[in-house]
Amino acid sequence: MRLVKKIFPAFLFLFVHTVQAQNLGPSIYSRPAIGDVSDVSFSRNQGMGGAGVGLSHNFQLNSLNPAALGTLKYTNFEFGVAGKRNAINSSGAKQTGLTGGIQHLSLAFPIHKRFVTQFAAKPFSTVNYKDAFETQVNEKLFKTSYVGEGGLSEIYWNNAFNYKEWLMIGLNTGIVLGQTTHELVQSETSKSQIATTRQRNEKHLRLSPGILITKEFKSFKKVAEILPIDTTKLKDSVGLKKIISTPPVNWFVGFGATGSFFNTLSAEEELTQKTVRYENSSSSSYSYKKDTLSSATLSNYSLPNSIKVGLSFYKPNKITFALDYSITSWADFKYSEQSNIPISYRDQQTIAFGAEYIPYYGSTTFYKRIAYRGGLNYSTLPYVIAGQNINQIQASIGAGFVLPKSSGVSLNTSVTFGQRGTTNDNLAKENYWLFSVGVVANTKWFIRRKHE
Repeated sequence: MRLVKKIFPAFLFLFVHTVQAQNLGPSIYSRPAIGDVSDVSFSRNQGMGGAGVGLSHNFQLNSLNPAALGTLKYTNFEFGVAGKRNAINSSGAKQTGLTGGIQHLSLAFPIHKRFVTQFAAKPFSTVNYKDAFETQVNEKLFKTSYVGEGGLSEIYWNNAFNYKEWLMIGLNTGIVLGQTTHELVQSETSKSQIATTRQRNEKHLRLSPGILITKEFKSFKKVAEILPIDTTKLKDSVGLKKIISTPPVNWFVGFGATGSFFNTLSAEEELTQKTVRYENSSSSSYSYKKDTLSSATLSNYSLPNSIKVGLSFYKPNKITFALDYSITSWADFKYSEQSNIPISYRDQQTIAFGAEYIPYYGSTTFYKRIAYRGGLNYSTLPYVIAGQNINQIQASIGAGFVLPKSSGVSLNTSVTFGQRGTTNDNLAKENYWLFSVGVVANTKWFIRRKHE
């Protein structure tokens, strides 16, 4: 644990300064708007299809609902990494890629028995695409390419208050900032080239309130009905007392709700054009000029707000079911596209279902404490390209391992298969595999010790 304490500041510095380079592309669907919006869930919920707005946990972080932080018992450090392998099919052509990077970094700790705070950083969106084609006009060959890179990152501070165990409220405050670049390059082979670049720098304030309500369904069965053995034949009163004092695990139902609301702090866009004219057939001999076509501060520009609700039904540390619904108001989003394909926007709606099963969490046997997870996720993506609605479906499986002799360290893994897009109207369909690993460490840092 001392090692984790020492390396956390270094990880935070590295993450904040390199997160924009950590992407899960390339993807043609990172081209519209602010790019491919990142999954907000941490490692446990990723294995459950991204569901869990109505869930909380004593030792695992849930980034889907700010209020879910309220039940955390110890100081929690978590970081996650992911890798993606994707294949894009379009008009008979196929493009594959393999990338990865850091997905989230978090430190959370109780500062009171009912109040927990958290500091975290993660990618918010990624722009990473390249599309090129050639056209023949008479005897002249022209090349056109669209290239995009960059993205937005997020740093946030989350606080949650736990009121009498059944009601939790939270507030997550974040800064979303970054730079995206879209470039259109048009050229005639060995003659001339015109590159038009649209670069946008933006910074937003995000507020996300959350609430989580839980209700326990207590068992009213008699002791004789819940004991695993026949107590009439048990003569050892000490052993009988031990069995009777072990309460049954009851069912709980949870309801959670949260939303994200944005206010643009700054947004600037610059449009430049560089013209290259080759003096001869040698690419090393040319003349060029660069012009700034426009430079402006954007007004009436903001990221879309969203609402999420979730239901859960669970036995703590045994079996869990979660169902979520969310909607993000992209329909009124305005963005100056640099594209040869017409793009419009619609509200994004997502439904997610997840489950978790643990054979016997109280066992000292390693494999009996493994958490088995799975989930499904369906989303109507926010953009309409060439009149085609773009949808996405994902299926996930995952597992959580409590590492033996590790003093509170666990490992969460998940594998997700996803598909989005269509090949209609010369568009692209993307199939991808997403692999993620999260390391979670619980310790007693910052917790005031009681002295008699």
